[in-house]
Amino acid sequence: MENKNLEETDVNEKQEVGNGKSAMPMRTCLVMILAGVYVAYLGVSLCQNVINGAEGSSPGFMVAGVIFIVLGVAFVINGIRGSIKAGKIQKESNAESEAQASETETSRTVESKMESTSSLNKKMSIADRANLVSQLGDATEDEE
Repeated sequence: MENKNLEETDVNEKQEVGNGKSAMPMRTCLVMILAGVYVAYLGVSLCQNVINGAEGSSPGFMVAGVIFIVLGVAFVINGIRGSIKAGKIQKESNAESEAQASETETSRTVESKMESTSSLNKKMSIADRANLVSQLGDATEDEE
């Protein structure tokens, strides 16, 4: 649980550093999209009431409706852009963490091979050293 929170914190810090701005989390983007749709819906309903001549509607409501529509569309667009950015950053961080995990695994296997070889024979012949080098080269090629 704590590890997941630390990863989310790291992702948020990377977003802030990478963009110069603080990037929005995915939930914030989804809420912004929903709010934008609702505000646009309210604007459309205001404009429809003015066009249909509902009681108590005035031209001011038409202006307010148009403003609501514009703001709603802007919220939706901003939310979609933010969710795309958050998705890209999350993919990048996952790729980086996988690369780090494989790198640490590689170093552990190389170290374990070196320790097992050095513990068996303190004195190695030239052929043994060549075999060790080839085994290390094979291990790095397998991981790539």
